Amino acid sequence: MTFYKYVVTAQKPTATQYSIKGSFTANDEVNLILGKGTRIEIYTLTPDGLKPTLEFSIHGTIKALDLYQPENRDKASLFVLTARLTYCILSYSEKTQQIISEASGEIKPTGSPYAISQDIFGMLDPTCKYFATALNESMIAISTSEAFVQRSNSNNNITNNMSNTITTTTTHGRRSSIKATKESRRNKNQRHHQQQINLGLGGNKLISMTFLHDTEIPTLAILYDDPDDEMRHVRAFELDSTTREFIPKDEMIEEFPSSWNDNFLIPLPAPLGGVLLVGEASVHFLKLGKSPRGLGINKCSINCYTVMDKEGTRILLGDQAQGTLHLLQLTLSEKELNTVERLKLSSLGKISTPSCLAYLDNDVVFIGSMTGDSQLIHLDIVRRSPERNVIEVIEEFQNIGPITDFCIADLDKQGQDQLITCSGVGRDSSLRIIRNGVGLNELATIEIAGVKGIWALRPSFDSRHDDMLVFSFINQTKILQLRGDEMTELSTYSGFALNRQTLAVGNAIGNRVIQVTDYSVRLMICGMENHLLHEWIPPTSSSQQQEQQITVASINPSQCVISTGHGQLYAFQIQNDQLLQIGKTQLDQEISCIDITPLDSPYETSVVAVGVWRQIGVRLLSLPTLEIISEETLAGSVMPRSILMAKFEDISYLLVALGDGQFYNYKLKEGQLSDEKRSFLGKMPISLGTFSSNGTMHVFAASDKPSVIHSRNQKLIYSNVNLKDVRCATSFNSLSFPDAVALTTKDGLIIGQMEEIQKLHITKIPTNDTPRRIEYQESSRTFGIVTSSLIPATRLTAKTTTSAFEVRDDQNFKIIDRVYVQNFEKILSLTSIVFDNDGIEYYVLGTGVMSDSYERKSTGRLLVYRITPERTLHLVSQTRTTAMVENIRSFQGKLLASVSGTIHLYRWELEVSGRGHLASICTFRVPTISQSIATYNDTIITGDMLSSVVAIQYDSHKQTLKFEAQDPQPKQITSVEALGDDLYIAAAEESGHLLVFKRNREDKDNNNLEIVSQWHFGERIQRFRIGSLGANPSDDKPVAPSLIFCTTHGTIGVIADLSADHFKLLWQMQNNLLKIIPSMGDLNHNEWRSIAINDIRDKSSHFIDGDLIESFLDLTPQQMRGVVEGHNGGRKLDYTVERLCQVVEELMSIHS
Repeated sequence: MTFYKYVVTAQKPTATQYSIKGSFTANDEVNLILGKGTRIEIYTLTPDGLKPTLEFSIHGTIKALDLYQPENRDKASLFVLTARLTYCILSYSEKTQQIISEASGEIKPTGSPYAISQDIFGMLDPTCKYFATALNESMIAISTSEAFVQRSNSNNNITNNMSNTITTTTTHGRRSSIKATKESRRNKNQRHHQQQINLGLGGNKLISMTFLHDTEIPTLAILYDDPDDEMRHVRAFELDSTTREFIPKDEMIEEFPSSWNDNFLIPLPAPLGGVLLVGEASVHFLKLGKSPRGLGINKCSINCYTVMDKEGTRILLGDQAQGTLHLLQLTLSEKELNTVERLKLSSLGKISTPSCLAYLDNDVVFIGSMTGDSQLIHLDIVRRSPERNVIEVIEEFQNIGPITDFCIADLDKQGQDQLITCSGVGRDSSLRIIRNGVGLNELATIEIAGVKGIWALRPSFDSRHDDMLVFSFINQTKILQLRGDEMTELSTYSGFALNRQTLAVGNAIGNRVIQVTDYSVRLMICGMENHLLHEWIPPTSSSQQQEQQITVASINPSQCVISTGHGQLYAFQIQNDQLLQIGKTQLDQEISCIDITPLDSPYETSVVAVGVWRQIGVRLLSLPTLEIISEETLAGSVMPRSILMAKFEDISYLLVALGDGQFYNYKLKEGQLSDEKRSFLGKMPISLGTFSSNGTMHVFAASDKPSVIHSRNQKLIYSNVNLKDVRCATSFNSLSFPDAVALTTKDGLIIGQMEEIQKLHITKIPTNDTPRRIEYQESSRTFGIVTSSLIPATRLTAKTTTSAFEVRDDQNFKIIDRVYVQNFEKILSLTSIVFDNDGIEYYVLGTGVMSDSYERKSTGRLLVYRITPERTLHLVSQTRTTAMVENIRSFQGKLLASVSGTIHLYRWELEVSGRGHLASICTFRVPTISQSIATYNDTIITGDMLSSVVAIQYDSHKQTLKFEAQDPQPKQITSVEALGDDLYIAAAEESGHLLVFKRNREDKDNNNLEIVSQWHFGERIQRFRIGSLGANPSDDKPVAPSLIFCTTHGTIGVIADLSADHFKLLWQMQNNLLKIIPSMGDLNHNEWRSIAINDIRDKSSHFIDGDLIESFLDLTPQQMRGVVEGHNGGRKLDYTVERLCQVVEELMSIHS
């Protein structure tokens, strides 16, 4: 393996941390805006529910999301703050339907960057003139609106400054240029001082803060701890316009003990104003100059809220501990204006564990969750009763985060790996089975070979369901009719010519059927009797004095267009039960495929699409004149084999499939083609057909690598189908098989229903307890899973966590057996192993329990289980350890265990009785507890949360472990994996830095590991596993899948090797893309990917951003040419656009 790496996300983050409601896309629309890690999703509220509208990624991890709508605007913009303390303001252009970057900037921290907290949060004030950011537990930075405006015009200022500097340098020499630079830097610092106000809390610890909504002067309410007396305070800080500082004012409530855990401030809208102070056992209404009003409540953990009305008297509160939704009602005083007289809290019911809430309208609420599926719910508060469930779940939004562990298995034995993840927490826990592409649920199969085409027919034109399938062979046609649940072959049907090859067939208006064979076009009445109404036979060729054959054809409910070869084209309209010829033309190219699918009318079209193959291309012709109105030339030398006009999300497309797997799509508007995009859907000819799923039309591309083409957010998406070598496809919506699709393969016919159309298919297996660790054991066809559950505290006992180990069947995922460990003991680690002297595959568990009340000492056990022939768990051996066993791994037929900072190597000793037990071979002390262990040949790699990565060598002859090398800089390592004897990869810190370490064996005096590649990902990476998400990657691809990783936000990523030449190409392509594609919010990509660990700041190196590279396929042809030619200061690439598209398509096969 090399240290050149390609990183791409196969699944974008799914955990929802932020949600806001407002008018973003239009002033008359209501949008729900979600923040998910590095991604923003925007939905529009419609009478039918939430409609996905936009989604995009930013160069930053979102730490705050707020609506930015100053007084003079009728539509809101979006304010985004990132973990790197950069911010931007985004708006939406209804004219261009694009996101516009209004402003961007950076909050300058005071003191060491190392002092910046991971728990950054912030909010806008009601006037949108100030933005407060909590940098750490004792420092708040308040940015002013001048910073926003200044950044809006910064591009012009930068251009002017550069121009002035160049002119000065040319006229007066180098010294004047330096002087000008110093002055501009001084002006920049002065502007920054005016644009940011720092508010320090001294030695106090910030808990929560918010802007008050009812004050004329900007005022911050701050909840903080005084560590000296362990008391908690709520104090108002008011902006002094003279000194531009926030001055402390009165306390809003008397100080109270920190142990009460009142930790959340909620601002209330004007004119009521004030704040709610929410704690574990009480809620208080606080307002400057008013006496507090309080309410005692049952113990809970409120972490989010949403206000239901403009007055602010009904507030929904989310309880993260119980997964409960509460309604807080405020009763206002009739005697005193804008004063709360009474508070009332009611529990409404269970929801997903909430991280954010958004009240939409008409008692509809969005529940965003970091640890479970997000939900759209309806509240029936008016008719609430003890017997009636108030909460109705309307829709669920899948979230696979946080992923604590996962494994990879080929469950179907088809060469397609599947991921099984431990997802969620508590009552939201589940296993998720994740595979690439779309599955087909087979309903029926029929052995039938040699099929050239397939079509569905209805018994009448107005029938809702199909009941017949027409099969075309090289010299005959067969019809199968569905009767009940059986398919019966018909010897005759209407006026069908069953002794000819069928080219096209379909129902037509007036209860008619059209059949096009190689000999004629036949119009007939639906029904069993022979009712041929009209037959058109091509005239004899005058030049060759022989009968002409029909080569290709297309029909719709009222029209038919055919070609008789040599560029001849005929068009027909059904009139008075006759095939009326309405057009004829002679093209200068041979016609290879035709389509007349109606787009804007249900029964007819005014456009004919044809593929031509002497000069490879497509042409659009008008009906009935058959005049050419548009044409495009295609790259390559292989003819178009299938062409289709289709409409997705109200956008019309022309889809063109070639004989070598190439696939083109164009936008089609008013007979003109634009926005050409090219993809590769296999290597064999493609046949296009449509089918319906859940009321939405999709396109099936049948080939050696079949795909479903669909649209999301007005972007075409290609999802692989988990089948091989599909020849042709048609929709077959019958009574027995609703919403089905009929496919033909080399072996026969398959009738089935497509699973939900999406890039990755995810199946949810709910679990009662939280899954923590998972391993697959192929010999027993089981999954071993470590689970934990929290037992709530009672009056007599404290809350405790129980731990269990269960095995599940690898096909139905039902629990086969389960064992529990002792009280207060936790199962911390798990592996499946075959010892070198025993052919049986075992599950080994590592446990731990604290042995004293101060949690300074611990003990543990190694438990060895096997699956019996009766598929039950049998304890074979247990070995006690002197401390917790936090990590175990199979190593050369032996067991490697990390026991509280000491690496133990165990062998399996068989006794005379046949039983076995673990015996220690050797140990090695590492700096601290190992978070992760990896092995490669004789090398052992450990990663911990304090001292980074350590490499250890095992000497099998001496049976000893010895120190090899380590990273000299401390880092919090969350996962490691060995790429070779001297090459290791690690994930570090909460923000997910990817680091590749190299051991230099030539310098024997140097025991330091060198970082040869580094990159910032942006999410905590929990685990690496070697595997593949691609379907049967071929050997001629430039990269091969290397590692799969999962994160706490539900992201699934793939890291692949690159050769030096491919890295060089992609590195320059990446730089060119950054000069062509405007950055969302002007957030800098290079700064986002740079390293920031403790006080280390460094550039990224030897990593390629796969998401950026693959966005190349979404560009316009002009932008693609700009990337290849190096526009805007880039470097010209030695590749054509077509070749670069192919390179990107090959890279995409890593995860699709």
